[in-house]
Amino acid sequence: VTAQEPTIIPTPRQYRSNGGEFTLNKDCKIGWWHDSLEPIAHYLADYLQIEAKADGTDIILGHLWEGADEEYSVEIGEHNILISGGDYGGVFNGVVTLLQLLPEEVYSHSLQLPATIECCTIKDAPCYPHRGFMLDPCRTWMTKEAIMDYIDLLALHKINNLRLHLTDDEAWRLEIKSHPELAEVGGFRGGDSPIWPRYGKWNERWGGYYTKEDMREIIEYARVRNIEVVPEIDIPGHSLCIATIHPEILCNYTPRKSASYGYDLRSVFCAAREENYTLLDDILREICELFPSKYIHIGGDEVDMSQWKRCPDCKRLMSENKMNDPSELQQYFMLRVTEILTKHDKLPAVWNEAIDGG
Repeated sequence: VTAQEPTIIPTPRQYRSNGGEFTLNKDCKIGWWHDSLEPIAHYLADYLQIEAKADGTDIILGHLWEGADEEYSVEIGEHNILISGGDYGGVFNGVVTLLQLLPEEVYSHSLQLPATIECCTIKDAPCYPHRGFMLDPCRTWMTKEAIMDYIDLLALHKINNLRLHLTDDEAWRLEIKSHPELAEVGGFRGGDSPIWPRYGKWNERWGGYYTKEDMREIIEYARVRNIEVVPEIDIPGHSLCIATIHPEILCNYTPRKSASYGYDLRSVFCAAREENYTLLDDILREICELFPSKYIHIGGDEVDMSQWKRCPDCKRLMSENKMNDPSELQQYFMLRVTEILTKHDKLPAVWNEAIDGG
């Protein structure tokens, strides 16, 4: 990159200066050649504070060629700007690159017009098809609006995948219509809540959850910005919250509570309890219907298998299936859940340790 070239993140495969300048003023209009690109036009218009119209000819969101996914081209001439892409994501990435060519005030929607942009040709395609970010509103509650603020920041860095960690020991953050108690109780901790008040807020009932309508808004907000939202329902471990609400999911033994202020800190679904898979089918069915992503992340990390070792039902299941180690129970559990997802036309995503042993 020479000193004369602008800073574009990530550095594009090709940048060529063509000489001359394009002047962006309040009379400029953003147009689009395909109806599917209209949301991107309005997204860009919001930052530039100019009008988006289907017949706009100053900044044109152009044809979609048969190129690589998210590949784009930005051609800036003295009279107009043409942004093209291999798909919707490519055009969006081209728009993000255009914003990077403008003064930083554009990001606070306060760009002073007129503004000039050097005439150039930029071409790029991503090295990595999955560029992800995980956000954990489970341990620390974040409002719908805060999630959207994060999505805006991710979009400006051409991140295309957001994993929302929605359940854990500390909370259950998503409305499930068939089991409303999960979010209505599990979305709050501290004060009079039965959920163990970790990370402070001991005397204050604190938290919240996302209704299905909230989540639909988040998913659509992200889609416009070329981001796929993948939910994470962390099982069979990290399940203290749901176990507090439904203690019947736990293994069949009496735990010691003397060292935990009287709380039952067992946090693992019993792998041998058939009713657990019925409950998970209820939950995952609704999640599969809600999220367009083909992936549902089901965790599988940090499972306290000592709880299975103490459970007579789990021991019996191991014996019946000639299992020698509790890790094989995890394989059994995860495969059962995978069958549920497959039934609903989804694929599982898991943490790395969940695939140990096949």
